Amino acid sequence: MKVWDCLPKEISACLRACTDLREIRIRNNRPTRVNVGGQWYTVGEKGLASYGGGAALGVSCDEIVKRACNNSVYAYEKMLAQGFFTLEDGVRIGVCGNMSGAAEAVFRRYSSLCFRIPHCIGVANDEVMNCCGKGNVVVIGPPCSGKTTLLRDIAVKLSAKHSVLVADERGELFYDEKLLAACDCDVLKWASKRYVFEVGVRAMSPQWIVCDEISVEDTASVKEVVNSGVNIACSAHGKNVGEFVAKFGLKDQFVTAIVLGSIGSKRQIESLGGSNYIENRRNTY
Repeated sequence: MKVWDCLPKEISACLRACTDLREIRIRNNRPTRVNVGGQWYTVGEKGLASYGGGAALGVSCDEIVKRACNNSVYAYEKMLAQGFFTLEDGVRIGVCGNMSGAAEAVFRRYSSLCFRIPHCIGVANDEVMNCCGKGNVVVIGPPCSGKTTLLRDIAVKLSAKHSVLVADERGELFYDEKLLAACDCDVLKWASKRYVFEVGVRAMSPQWIVCDEISVEDTASVKEVVNSGVNIACSAHGKNVGEFVAKFGLKDQFVTAIVLGSIGSKRQIESLGGSNYIENRRNTY
């Protein structure tokens, strides 16, 4: 199922022609909000209106989720329990609503949906790739700052010279077979980071692992990957290096931090305490 197939027809028709569509927010009996090119608009009966204008179109979040799950919400229950699910075109839908008191992390009713639209563009410039040439890299930034887009391009460009294994836990990094066909990455999709770090390293013998949004629970596995001689490029939520180090305690495991701010702001690149673990291996930058 793709995003245009699960949205109401009036919303889909309005948004198909939008360039640089970044986010769609749908709430029951509220106007639908969309982010296009960094600006927020409301979807109305006559198209996009300025933010704050427009009327509710009577959209039901329950119906959208049901349609997006091919009328089998039960099949997606495990993923929905994590608060999101991913469509086949890489669009991630965050869900919010009333939880069931009888079962933990099971929704009885959906009231809000957040559609995150992926982009495949060349954003990893020479400065970023030179950082990768020094060793392990972490991309730090708040939600919607472009972390996944940057990591995807890093993976593609690294694969031109290195063996790259991608831990695509949520199906967002390489959501399209065309993306995969355009590079030489090995992708383990829908597998946990822990599985990729433990099994993927042994099975695929990568020089690099690329993964999105590590959590505190992943820190031990990250250390094991680094100590095994495999470089890693990943992302983490945060505002700056200090916040990242305080939360994860991985300063010695990463050589460089690329800090992203709001959309359109300049990247900041900072050195960390790590060293390059693959400088003596084949085909390094």
